[in-house]
Amino acid sequence: MAVRFLDDAARAAFQEAIEAIEQGSAAEVVVALRRQSAGYLMANVVVGALAAFAGLAYTLFSEHRFSLPSILIDPFAVGLLAGGLVELVAPLKRVLAPRRMRRAAVERGAKAAFFDRGVANTRGRTGVLVYLSWLEGEACVLADAGVPASFRDEGRAALERKLTAEMARGGAAVAQALRTVAEELATALPRREDDINELPDAIDADLGRAPRGGA
Repeated sequence: MAVRFLDDAARAAFQEAIEAIEQGSAAEVVVALRRQSAGYLMANVVVGALAAFAGLAYTLFSEHRFSLPSILIDPFAVGLLAGGLVELVAPLKRVLAPRRMRRAAVERGAKAAFFDRGVANTRGRTGVLVYLSWLEGEACVLADAGVPASFRDEGRAALERKLTAEMARGGAAVAQALRTVAEELATALPRREDDINELPDAIDADLGRAPRGGA
């Protein structure tokens, strides 16, 4: 379940990872965790339509004789129920939504969080957003202009892949993967003597809120 992804152990691991990175480098790390980056309503529609069609076929061809009102209403009721139940089965939405659609939603969510959380407002433009989307099982890492190109390009993409690979294992595993980039950032972006903590270290998570709507 989504809530288990960010249990107490995971929160502590993320806190340690952020501190390890910021103690050795000038990077300002913000971790944003979202239950999902889009609603993927098309998954509900597809499942509901298939269930309604199956229900209609059953009422028409079953040996049991259904009344005309049942033939008219029951398949739609089954379809609505099945479509609603999809909200409880995250892996099904993940399977039914095309990879390109999921990735686009994650990237949109990351860009929104980058500005919403003020990652672009550090004095040295050294903010790094780590955006995790639970339903999609994907990570997106965005780095501001003050972070050296060596990390913004290859390093950022490599970290993104590493975090995504650990998503299925839970938040603590993702946090441990995040911590491994501390040395790389310390080399690429050394901590300054006058460095201060400009952004909150607490994880920005919405796992306790209602799922987002959308396509």
